[in-house]
Amino acid sequence: MKKKQLKELNQETLSPSSYEFWDDFYDSGEGKGECYEWYVNFNQLKNYLLNLIKDGDKILHVGCGNSFLAEDLVEETENIHIEIINIDVCENAINRMNERNKKITNQRVRNSLIYQVEDATETNFKDNQFNGILDKGTADALLSTLELEQGDNEMVKSLLREMYRLLKYHTGWFVCVSRNVCLEPYFYSDEMTNWDLKRIDLTTNSTKGKGITQVNYIYLAKSLPLSDNENENEN
Repeated sequence: MKKKQLKELNQETLSPSSYEFWDDFYDSGEGKGECYEWYVNFNQLKNYLLNLIKDGDKILHVGCGNSFLAEDLVEETENIHIEIINIDVCENAINRMNERNKKITNQRVRNSLIYQVEDATETNFKDNQFNGILDKGTADALLSTLELEQGDNEMVKSLLREMYRLLKYHTGWFVCVSRNVCLEPYFYSDEMTNWDLKRIDLTTNSTKGKGITQVNYIYLAKSLPLSDNENENEN
């Protein structure tokens, strides 16, 4: 979410695409507690993630907030070494997670996790740096601009371009958990990216009441070269 692209918003028009929304959310809103998980928790994603992760992988977790997803994932993969860099635009959320990480007694877990403030649409990381990327709700937040939610959202396009830039070709994977089918066309509509995309529908119990279910969409995208020339250059 890029500050320079956001208009001045008052309290009545704040959307999840704004910095101000997340400052409030993690300071005094629902996210003020120890942990807040968007959509699904680690156990509901575990089988999908464990099928993708390999020893030595470097993983980026975007829009991490105060989720325990990365911590749980490192604990679960005790027989291999992975590194997870967790980023969020909300400084107070990152500060809290850094404080939490200092208190983790398991040294392997503590040393495998990095938390830092970054804009997921324009990071400071090098090209093709990551084996995998995790997103649980960030793309949806950018869709919620209170303007266009389908087809012409430049912030969503910037996010997907940045994720594509950061992933390793052929083997790099992007797991994006969403509740919007309107996100899917964005993976196909940009000439600056080339994704192999699979959508998995995951139904979970809703927090809105007993017996109510919610469909979540897991977009599993793998990065492919833009052209045959790129493929030849890699070889």
